[in-house]
Amino acid sequence: GKIFLKGGTINSEKTWGYDDKKFQAWKGGRTGFPLVDANMKELLATGFMSNRGRQNVCSFFALDLDQDWRYGADYFESTLLDYDVHSNWGNWCSGAGMTGGRLNRFNIVKQSKDY
Repeated sequence: GKIFLKGGTINSEKTWGYDDKKFQAWKGGRTGFPLVDANMKELLATGFMSNRGRQNVCSFFALDLDQDWRYGADYFESTLLDYDVHSNWGNWCSGAGMTGGRLNRFNIVKQSKDY
């Protein structure tokens, strides 16, 4: 699979960043965005996260922080107790906009108010 490649199923040429400081802050729930931080702390403490939370933290990591989405997918793979390879990598690939079609970029501030 293409689903595991940086350019996803659409072979995108997008250049993704990687900043270990941002990655560690995201993993540890220290981004400064309460919704993201609460979801990441829940994942760290329990091994679980709601589907909406997964979508929000994926969008934030890949699209707002502009980090290589595969690092997020890999972290979820090693942390989620209900991990499923197809769901996890498929959702991360899609959340990063690497499957074509509609891109669901979540407005984290609005999501915080709504959920």
